[in-house]
Amino acid sequence: MKPIVTWIVLANTREAKVVVHHGIGKGLRPESSAAWQAAPAIENADRAGTGHSIGGPGVSAVDQGDPQAHANGIFAKEIAKNLAATRSKGKFDRLVICAAPLMLGLLRKELSDPVRKAIISEIDKDFSDLSIDQLESQLAKVMAV
Repeated sequence: MKPIVTWIVLANTREAKVVVHHGIGKGLRPESSAAWQAAPAIENADRAGTGHSIGGPGVSAVDQGDPQAHANGIFAKEIAKNLAATRSKGKFDRLVICAAPLMLGLLRKELSDPVRKAIISEIDKDFSDLSIDQLESQLAKVMAV
């Protein structure tokens, strides 16, 4: 009988990694092929642009947006794309996402349907700095480790 493989994604806006669980009593181990780093946010080189009004002598500033928010969105898309590719290869059966609240929200928007169907739990906390032992004790609340 094939063991049920559970991937636990640990993510924040700067990094994401995966820890694998191969069944009850087998513990957790890092998945070296699934770790990602966010690209740094690129600050705008110029000041905000201006636009002229067609209706008369008026000038208004054009908002350039938030470079960090843009970088966070791109990083969430990258994680979601990698999870979808890995799911299609059958490398995991179930998924637990542990992410800082901001990243969890961004990931929810980007995940494909097959990946969403594999999710058994979402935890809105950043566990990326925890040791394996600490992580096991936190995950014991949502799954048998």
